[in-house]
Amino acid sequence: MLTGCSASLTGDSMRETVLSDPARCTGCGACQSVCPRQAISMKSDEEGFLYPQVNGELCVGCDLCEKRCPSGKMERREVPQMRGGCIKDTEIRLKSSSGGIFTALAVHMLRQGGVVFGTVMSESLTAEIVGIFSEEALSGIRGSKYVQSQSADAIRNAADLVKRGIPVLFSGTPCQVAGLYAALNGNVPGNLLTVDFVCHGTPSPGVFESYIRELERRHSSRAVSFAFRDKHLGWKNFSTMAVFEDGSTETGTQTTDPFLRGFLQNLYLRPSCYECNLRYDTLPADLTIADLWGAEQICPERDDDSGLSLMLIHTPAGRAWLEACTDLDTFPIESAEPFKRVNPSLFGPSTPHKKRAKFFKLYRKHGFSFDDIDHLLAPPGRLERTGEWIVHVPSAVVRRLGLKRA
Repeated sequence: MLTGCSASLTGDSMRETVLSDPARCTGCGACQSVCPRQAISMKSDEEGFLYPQVNGELCVGCDLCEKRCPSGKMERREVPQMRGGCIKDTEIRLKSSSGGIFTALAVHMLRQGGVVFGTVMSESLTAEIVGIFSEEALSGIRGSKYVQSQSADAIRNAADLVKRGIPVLFSGTPCQVAGLYAALNGNVPGNLLTVDFVCHGTPSPGVFESYIRELERRHSSRAVSFAFRDKHLGWKNFSTMAVFEDGSTETGTQTTDPFLRGFLQNLYLRPSCYECNLRYDTLPADLTIADLWGAEQICPERDDDSGLSLMLIHTPAGRAWLEACTDLDTFPIESAEPFKRVNPSLFGPSTPHKKRAKFFKLYRKHGFSFDDIDHLLAPPGRLERTGEWIVHVPSAVVRRLGLKRA
């Protein structure tokens, strides 16, 4: 991994890096966006994640990057008001990952003359946050992207726009929203609306790129688009869909697509994701959006498998914007208790897969491999189960049975 996050200085002023512990860096890019000398760039480490690196020749040692870094900082807030719902337009709802709430918020902002920031997949299928100015461009930022997006430029541009008085909706992971507030030095202008989402964790961009190259090798054609949450099998059994230049496609589900399987089992999330403290009552945005998992028990009369959203309202601004969207059908949710079982990411970070290190050892050798995923995520065989049992047996019993520790 890059050492591009340790806070060390050389000479009297030149800084080499930003944070003392690389594992704390979320990769939001706030440090790059606030650097007055443009001395910071984001570079990939051997796991494919972006980390800040400082050009010592440009750095003047002002320490603004470290002072503004939002990593590890949080503010406990009041328990959020919760609502469920969806957009009334069925066609947009089916094109959205869950209930289409983001589209309604974005349309309202654009019609107020504002700019909407969200994640798109570029022509090279790299995820990045961009600003859009028209409803026609909304299709590109609609829907989930299960890979960490580049956000440093977007944070800089969004901060500049709100300082100029232009209305802005900024959407991203909780740590990216925290990065924008860091760039604004904690100042929250009235023309800014922030939207984050309940985050399972961000997978490695390098791993995703390698996965796409493997798909292209198998199809002998360039991939031109990739959908992480296609609904042709329904909302609950969502599927992936890759489209290739020759017109061929490849689909999979959360149980069959290799990349999605590894993501959902925490095989290649960013190290900081496993320690994330931005949850439930510490989420930084005005509004948080998530899938309303458990809808079949919480609101069965509304669940037609087309998608429903859970909304957490953290601020008066968030409530006002949500109420201004007249094309939404929403209803109150009284308790967060059911989500502790069906959406644990709302309350705590993901736990790293026990074979994460082994995956990256193989990845560094030959990139993303479907066979590696099948092998690493296969149910444990008899020998492996026995080894795990021995690990948890008291030492005295192990000696008595004549066993050996794994």
